[in-house]
Amino acid sequence: MKIPTQLTRALALARPATHGTSRILFSQSTCLAPSILTRSRPVLSARLFATSSKPGQLSLGQPSHSTHPHLINKGDITPGISATEYALRRQRFADSIPDGSIAIVAGYTLRYATGGIFHEFHQNTDLFYLTGFNEPDAAMILEKDTSKFDGKGFKYTLFVRPKDPSTEIWDGPRAGLEGALEYFGADSAHPIHKLPERLLQVLKNPLPYSGAQIITDLPTTPPMPPSGSASLGHAASAPSTPAWTPYATLLSYMHESSTSTTPDKPLNLYKVRTLSGYNAVLPRLRLIKSEQEIQVLRQSGRIAGRGHVETMAATKPGVSEAYLHSVMDHAVRRRGADGLSYVPVVASGKNALILHYVINRHIANDGDLILMDAGGEYGGYASDITRTWPVNGKFTDPQKKLYSAVLKVQKACIDKCNERSNVCLEDLQNLAFELLKVECSKLFKRKLGHAEMNTLYPHHVGHWMGLDVHDIQSINRSTKLRKGMVITIEPGVYVPNTDNYPEEYRGIGIRIEDDVVIGEDTCIVLSAEAPKEIEDIEAVCAGLVGTRD
Repeated sequence: MKIPTQLTRALALARPATHGTSRILFSQSTCLAPSILTRSRPVLSARLFATSSKPGQLSLGQPSHSTHPHLINKGDITPGISATEYALRRQRFADSIPDGSIAIVAGYTLRYATGGIFHEFHQNTDLFYLTGFNEPDAAMILEKDTSKFDGKGFKYTLFVRPKDPSTEIWDGPRAGLEGALEYFGADSAHPIHKLPERLLQVLKNPLPYSGAQIITDLPTTPPMPPSGSASLGHAASAPSTPAWTPYATLLSYMHESSTSTTPDKPLNLYKVRTLSGYNAVLPRLRLIKSEQEIQVLRQSGRIAGRGHVETMAATKPGVSEAYLHSVMDHAVRRRGADGLSYVPVVASGKNALILHYVINRHIANDGDLILMDAGGEYGGYASDITRTWPVNGKFTDPQKKLYSAVLKVQKACIDKCNERSNVCLEDLQNLAFELLKVECSKLFKRKLGHAEMNTLYPHHVGHWMGLDVHDIQSINRSTKLRKGMVITIEPGVYVPNTDNYPEEYRGIGIRIEDDVVIGEDTCIVLSAEAPKEIEDIEAVCAGLVGTRD
């Protein structure tokens, strides 16, 4: 079957070549590695790869214990997550899908800002969750058949960029096929440009059992390119998996018109099921965090919490929001984070009324508040923390009253973050909404209605959190909270600058957000190192409490 031109062009990213001093990003050159390898060696090995810098040292396109022992412990694939845990995740996933099914999980490619200038790479978190593989242009195929595959019941194949010494001079080492087998534990490994050929086989060859499915988030309809005229909606509502990527063509070309050279529809196209949509298996597995995940999330929260302390201490009248942004970024990176987990909100004064204010270019003025919504990413896991503090280090009386009201409501919600309370995120939203309505009615000396509270408090109290900041969005907020889930609790009040409200409260925006692990009878606040009591915040701003490394 013919593969469309844009697919060939996109997958050529997997095998660039160099000519002189210029990189040819869409070269059609032949890869230097063999076309297929099958694992017959232990998962973890001290094998010397082509790009190793020392004898016995394993070089990949990401940190490993061999190359970064200060970041990765022996036996771990990524910080805090062991090879054994990744294997158990794949086993649980395989156990949860019908026999004979084939799961296809595609990673991301590099995103480019312009020309040859690329953004920092971030992997598709479904692929990362199942493999720990953190290089561009990769995919996993998991084939379940309980009647074979050495009693394990499934086969795990990685498609990756082969090793290419001439390219690695420019871009650094790659895991290659050998690394996919040795380090990531794949049963077999292929070059990424072989993936379309394998997809054709998956879609056209009969599946072994009647209930078998093809499970993937690769689209089965032709993608639409981004349009400058069409509205994409609110940024927070954007899908976690971009629709327009090189991989978006991998299945869509099966829908070519009847005038094409391949008018026949593939046998298995109607058996395609979503990987991460409603009622899908993988989001349910990701929803409950393991002990290893919780420890990594603890570290992510600890790093970001200390970053908030450092940023509070750096605040004074006349500093710019951009400067505070940079303080937070530096604070998390120097403590071991990969960077900020999202573009932070650093909103001074009335800018805090814009929920996703990310311009971060104004000057912080004496008497105003700073609302900073910022987290770090450690080992692939996010933290998401919001704190509000006075620019000059001292809350005014009205600021203190409004802040205390929001803090009171946040604590009431956190008290319900346990399995025993038998609540869901929607229940917590209703609780926060009603409590904030009571508190604001007291402060504004009049009874507030539902519609007005929607203006003062226009967002939800929380969301799932993990590898993604807004994790597993297909899980409904009506799901009861259970031990091992991780959520945020983030009530806020944003008082419009209008005559409807007492002058002393106008233009004030306050949000307090913590990351919380659900327990049976209690909870763990992962972001506890970011101070939120008024006395503690003022002490940090006054320099009475030092930052910790």
